[in-house]
Amino acid sequence: MVQRGEPYGDVRTLRCVSFALGKALCHLGLLTVRRSCRTKKGQHTVVELKLVSWNIRAGLGRDFRRRPLRTIDTISAFDADVVVLQEADFRMHPRPAALPSAHGRVGPFEVVDLTPTGVGLGWHGIAVLKRPGIQVDAIYRYDLPALEPRGAVVVDLTLSGKQVRIVGVHLGLLRGNRRKQIAFIAEQLLKFDRRPVIIAGDYNEWRDRFGFETMPAWLHVHSPGPSFPAGRPILHLDRLAFSNEFELLESGVIGDRHAAMASDHRPVRALFHLLEGKGAGLQKTTPNGAKG
Repeated sequence: MVQRGEPYGDVRTLRCVSFALGKALCHLGLLTVRRSCRTKKGQHTVVELKLVSWNIRAGLGRDFRRRPLRTIDTISAFDADVVVLQEADFRMHPRPAALPSAHGRVGPFEVVDLTPTGVGLGWHGIAVLKRPGIQVDAIYRYDLPALEPRGAVVVDLTLSGKQVRIVGVHLGLLRGNRRKQIAFIAEQLLKFDRRPVIIAGDYNEWRDRFGFETMPAWLHVHSPGPSFPAGRPILHLDRLAFSNEFELLESGVIGDRHAAMASDHRPVRALFHLLEGKGAGLQKTTPNGAKG
């Protein structure tokens, strides 16, 4: 706190320069900061959450070569706290993992154990990776209503002392099924005590005005940009929906040449802030119908 008589303008300038320098280093990947800061009104502590979602097509690239190590190299470069993958397992029973996970890790990220069989990485091909140090509080798995096998996962996490809920999805190919699946997920979430929620994944919906009619008003749907097809993306298939406790600061499509070649989708990323008092002290309950 600046005392009376100190050169306040110089201190403020120094803080602004330090903040700008740190942000530039983070952008260049030279510095990773888990920071708490004050809002303009000085009322709340802010926690940062970086999330990436990517349909990896089981490691099959645009060159039609299945190179899982190429996919892992791309994932390893993500600046993220949480990574949600789709098509991380092969489709045929017993659905083995499409990526090797040495000692429970994919690159620098820890694999959240979502598979009941221990064979694959996830549930219905949906996998969740996390930065070391983030605590897993609970895991729930669901079969989604559809003509084709589809699922969703709910992972309760604690990071920087704040509780959040990450939902991974890969919705169906038919719009009618997608509407039913969104309604089903929203219904299950209402059976929990409240946590800040992000629903991330391949929504398979390219229209902005249709297909989301069953999304509840307390969730905000956002597209970081066109992500499909990876060679020349024009469709906004990969999206996020988030609750009011989150503030979306920035988002985008990861477009480097490695990510653009490793799958038919490009990864999408988002940076959120979570205010204290909105994500803290929330209790978890087991939802009816949860499979876990």
